[in-house]
Amino acid sequence: MALGRAAVRRVILRGATGAACALSLLLAGAPTARAFMNNDPDAFVVNFYTGGGSDGILFAAGTANQQCTNLGLPDISVVSASPGVKLSIQPGSFIVTGTDYGYLVCDGQRLPGMVVRGTGKGQAVIKVTYPPVGQWYTHTLTLPAP
Repeated sequence: MALGRAAVRRVILRGATGAACALSLLLAGAPTARAFMNNDPDAFVVNFYTGGGSDGILFAAGTANQQCTNLGLPDISVVSASPGVKLSIQPGSFIVTGTDYGYLVCDGQRLPGMVVRGTGKGQAVIKVTYPPVGQWYTHTLTLPAP
């Protein structure tokens, strides 16, 4: 039995608490009610991971929850670069070695993300923007990598 928008509104307008509302929707057969009943708070924690320094990777970034499930690829763009420095930015996997935000529960694991490789000598400034809320910062890379 599907529950229409009007019925959902009636349940909410009658002053049901969040738990009661979710239970009402679940009992009524609403397919989205399961989202209200998720008891795993770790599924909603967002961690911003970094890596690089091996396998020709200068820098890498990824977003995952506490179970190390990918939550989307960050956007990495070049802000500036020394003459002769060329960067390649593309999706790939990397070994997590650090965190920009969150818990380091995925340390040492291989995660999908955006990977930066480069050639030349000098510095490059990149802008890293993490999903889902668009938090960003700039990061300076030195080439050749130490």
